[in-house]
Amino acid sequence: MDDLIEDLLAHPKVLETQTHLHHGIAKYEHLMRVTRYSYRIARLLKADVRVCTRAALLHDIDSRYGTLENHGAVAARWAEEQGEDSAVCLAIVGHMYPIGPAPMTREGWILSLADKAASLADLTAYVRGLVNGRSQKIKRDLQASDPFYRPRRKPKRREQLRKMLDIDI
Repeated sequence: MDDLIEDLLAHPKVLETQTHLHHGIAKYEHLMRVTRYSYRIARLLKADVRVCTRAALLHDIDSRYGTLENHGAVAARWAEEQGEDSAVCLAIVGHMYPIGPAPMTREGWILSLADKAASLADLTAYVRGLVNGRSQKIKRDLQASDPFYRPRRKPKRREQLRKMLDIDI
């Protein structure tokens, strides 16, 4: 499998995902998990293994520049700019189905399935790490290193009441 994505694994944009927070873990871990799942499913269903693994590794690149519904198109545009063939880009666009557009190819369906399965595995790994505190430490480290992370400000009780009652307190 590594020979299919060797060039991408060395790309700075892929490497920087090691410091991005995604599902409570490093985005790089999620991308690699999706890549492994896509590779296995593609072989099982006799799909284009190269397209599936390359699309899987790139499916969430620059996802922060889009929304939940359209970040597949953002990642596909970036992949196209890097010279990826249209089959890889087409598979990436539909990976968020049913929230985003439906996949239009067998490889797109495989990526969508692999992404859902990997997201569940990400959550499982995160919850498992809550027991020994590992997940919280990883999350704090990633929050500190992630240039896109912005802490959510919790509204104060008075602000919540004001908003809820639509009055001036």
